[in-house]
Amino acid sequence: MKSKPRKKLKWTIYLTISIFFVFMFVFNIYNISYLNNLYDKHEFNAISIEPSGDINPLEFWQDEMKRANDTDLDYDLGENHDLTYTNPYTGKVFKFEAEEIEFESPNWRGKDPITLHGYLIYPEDFNSSAKNPAVLCMHGLNGNANVSFNMAYQYLEEGFVVLCHSHPGHGESEGAQPDPENFYAEGKFYEDAHYYLTIMGAIQGLRLLENLSYLDTSQIVVTGGSYGALNTMWLSSIAGERIAAAIPYIAIGDIEKNKLDETKLLYWVWDHSLDEIPDEFWEEQCRWFDPKYYLKSDKLPPIMWQIGTNDEFFVEEGINGTFDAVEHEEEAFLQIYPDGHHGLPFFENTTKYFLDYVLKGKSAPPEIDVKDHKKEFGILGDILSIKVEVDCKEDIKSVQVAYRYLDIIGSCWELLDLEEEDKDVYEGILNPGVITSNVHYYIIVTLKGEENVWFSSKIYTPGIMLSNSTIPFYIGLIAIIAIPVFLIVRHRYGKEVLEADGAHKEDLKKNFYIEMGFLGTLNAAFFISILLPWVVFEMGNVTWNHIYIMNNLFTWKLIFGVFAPYLTLIFLLSWILTSQLTLKYPMLSGLCKLWYPLFVLFFFGLITLAMGSTDPESPASNFGGIYLGFGLYMMLFSSLALIILGIWKRKYQTKYGVRIPKTKWYNVDRWFKIKAPVRSAETPEKRE
Repeated sequence: MKSKPRKKLKWTIYLTISIFFVFMFVFNIYNISYLNNLYDKHEFNAISIEPSGDINPLEFWQDEMKRANDTDLDYDLGENHDLTYTNPYTGKVFKFEAEEIEFESPNWRGKDPITLHGYLIYPEDFNSSAKNPAVLCMHGLNGNANVSFNMAYQYLEEGFVVLCHSHPGHGESEGAQPDPENFYAEGKFYEDAHYYLTIMGAIQGLRLLENLSYLDTSQIVVTGGSYGALNTMWLSSIAGERIAAAIPYIAIGDIEKNKLDETKLLYWVWDHSLDEIPDEFWEEQCRWFDPKYYLKSDKLPPIMWQIGTNDEFFVEEGINGTFDAVEHEEEAFLQIYPDGHHGLPFFENTTKYFLDYVLKGKSAPPEIDVKDHKKEFGILGDILSIKVEVDCKEDIKSVQVAYRYLDIIGSCWELLDLEEEDKDVYEGILNPGVITSNVHYYIIVTLKGEENVWFSSKIYTPGIMLSNSTIPFYIGLIAIIAIPVFLIVRHRYGKEVLEADGAHKEDLKKNFYIEMGFLGTLNAAFFISILLPWVVFEMGNVTWNHIYIMNNLFTWKLIFGVFAPYLTLIFLLSWILTSQLTLKYPMLSGLCKLWYPLFVLFFFGLITLAMGSTDPESPASNFGGIYLGFGLYMMLFSSLALIILGIWKRKYQTKYGVRIPKTKWYNVDRWFKIKAPVRSAETPEKRE
């Protein structure tokens, strides 16, 4: 019969090791949640749009427009190219003609003009004797005119003539390439800012279209993606009386809101982290760059933004500030993509609807007014009732709330249908999440008829929504972690130490403690790696840790489809289970954990190659490299260390007779020459 002190010691060992593992798991999960909350600030109030001091970009450009107009266009037409385009939704094939063109554009003050290269692209039914509508289509940073073709095709289908030109320093255009110095631009705006050159190029592109006899100057549309979208907002504010409509795609203003998120890639292209940017920058230089200070122009034409909530360059909190900067909000519209990134799908039909409204006088996009939202405390916690009024002449297919629980790691934007309670009035109730969390939401109105025609409201927040399931959730989480850990440790200690041959009991006990110590340390390192940088941008001190990956990339429904809302949960549960598995089979657990960092290592290599940052001739190379961070390597090495620990475990258990080695050619024991020592016939045989 076992003595009471020995029994107490045994239970003390079980509890100590179990508590260590539970503490390690809960500590890491708590820290992940805490940091997740730090990354998601919840401010929506627009800062003042009045320029400070002597900086008034609109007044400056009214004077500077004379310099642009005094620059001779001097355009030359070049070689013709045939383009074949197949609409991915209808399968219809189109044949377009692209004619190369070069035209002059002003350089920085005191420097000779530069020549920009581009293409005039003509629709299938182009009639040079008629007055055709036109589009100025501008590409993003580090792109070129050819990149714009993908945006141009939808306009060409509708009979527009499209001008795509390469920004200065891009493609075959002359001028300074963009780099952190001329993008952050600490000197005089008109002497060293790259976006001064692109605005001048956009003005010249507009002048070029106005000078072509076969174009209708009352139907010129301006659009662009990313950097091209910023130029769309700048140009439309400066010369809006000459533009019929503006469609900025994947870019917004209210740039100062990026203070809320240091992971945004504007810091990368500026090569300045948030801590390195002085207040003077936001108060002075940023006024030249931020479209918000241009959009208050009374010349601004009807405008529609297409932007994703998870854009890599712009924070979602900047959407409202951009929209509110417009003085005539009745002519400003939003299409906010839930979980959308810096590139959006299925925007063509909404674009066509907006253009039909502006150019053909058809029905206006819906006017969305959130009349009321109210929190009430119920059985589940805080319940949010939402009341929306929609003014629309077209039939409405659905009115939905897009919402996200910001403090739940890996949560996606979800959709909730609102019910029509009265004419044009829709209501619904939003329940709390599984834990207490801040919530953002906005309204999506989808129209009948053409597929994928929908518009959005601004983004709203009721603040924190309390959930009564928060405590049960954490108790359940602790139980899921603690109970298996306790049972496995108890079982192994009893079988491998207490029931061991007396001659080796002390050695087995010592090795068991060493093994448990290493297992706890390596599992802690594995989970801590989630908090450390996984992607490091050479410039601007921008890093993405695995929290960022879970919140932004795992939630990408375009890539992961129906699995996106559950992907983070799947990974966390699998990592918890494999960490519990280490207590019994460390080598198998290490192999299970190893595949993910190896996959990221391989996938990252393909991505950086595709981005062109490894090509010294690419403008992207001016912004430095993109590297894998310490967090990934820590996960990789902790997984490898578990495999090594598993081999050591096999060796010491074999040495002391706890297990016998396996001799098949494919077995690990044979690979690492783990052999049983010579023992007497009475030695008990025990397997792992």
